[in-house]
Amino acid sequence: MIVVWLGLAAVAGSLVGCHRNAADQAGQGGPNPESVKQSFAVLQKQFGDLQRSFSSLSQDVEAIPSSLPGFPQLRAHFYAVEEVRGVTDAKVTMLAGRLESALRSGKRDELQQVSNDIDRASNDCRKIGALYIKLLHEVMAFQREAEQRKPALAASSEAPSSPKTRQAKSKP
Repeated sequence: MIVVWLGLAAVAGSLVGCHRNAADQAGQGGPNPESVKQSFAVLQKQFGDLQRSFSSLSQDVEAIPSSLPGFPQLRAHFYAVEEVRGVTDAKVTMLAGRLESALRSGKRDELQQVSNDIDRASNDCRKIGALYIKLLHEVMAFQREAEQRKPALAASSEAPSSPKTRQAKSKP
């Protein structure tokens, strides 16, 4: 029985060693160019979707009455996040050129750097997406507040003005 266990341990150890060598060789080869291209295509789509979402949200923010309490802070927060999205979007655009250059040069280390930058940009995209969701909820709360105030505002503008007092005509 002990011999069987020792034999299994020896076989398992040799298989792990073989697997490790294959993994080390794959790691030295660098990333697969096709998988890097696919990752970049997914990243571009994510940022395109974010851009459309922020464009729509921008219209919603601008439609909110500026007289609502807290609106200036909401608007400032929106434009701060929009600026971050724009900067990151520009980085993604630059990554396109770097990816093409790395693919043409065939340098694995350069392709690995681009792949790492794509991963970082993808993480940034997720973070910006989370900020978008928070902003969307804030904007929706302001829209509800504006809708609730509409009837009161309409009622106050339609209310009859106070009757004018007649001035007594003086008799000469």
